[in-house]
Amino acid sequence: MGELKDWMPLVIFDLACVFLYSGIIFGWAPLHQMLVKEGFYAELCEGEEVPCAAMENKLNSAFTLASSAVSVIALPAGWFVDTFGPMAGIMIAGVLQVISLTGIGLVQQLGDVAGFDLFAASLVSMSMAGAITMFCGYTVPFLFPKQATLLIAATSCLFDGSC
Repeated sequence: MGELKDWMPLVIFDLACVFLYSGIIFGWAPLHQMLVKEGFYAELCEGEEVPCAAMENKLNSAFTLASSAVSVIALPAGWFVDTFGPMAGIMIAGVLQVISLTGIGLVQQLGDVAGFDLFAASLVSMSMAGAITMFCGYTVPFLFPKQATLLIAATSCLFDGSC
C-alpha cells in the first residue's frame, strides 16, 4: 500500500470522521442537558415546570430507540461495508448524518407532524450513521499492516472520545 506518511491525509480524515460522527448518541448526558435547555418536547409540559416527567420520558424514549438502533444496524452495516466497501458506507453514513442533523434542526419549527416524531427518527438516523462511520473507520488500519494495531487503538479511543 505504501508508507503511512504518504497516506496521512486519508488516516487523518478517517480518524476525524470517527471522532466527530460515530458516537454522538452515546454522549447522551450532555446532549440531554442541551436538549432540555433548548426546549425539545417542552410542549408536553402544559402548565408544568420544564423539564416535566412527560418531557423526560419522551427524550429518554428517543435515546432508547437510537441506542437500540446501533445494535440493530450493526450486522447489516458490517455486511454492507464488507460487501460494498468503506467508500459506499461512508457515503451512506454521510447522507444519513445530514438528514438527521437537518431533522433535528427542523424539529423546533415543525414539531410532531401528523403524529410523526421527527426528533426520535432523526436521532435513530444519527445513531445508524454513527455505527456505519465507525465500521468504515476500522477498515483503514488494515491498509497499513505495520501500524494497524496503533491505528485500531486510535480509532477505538476516538470513538470513545466522540461520546
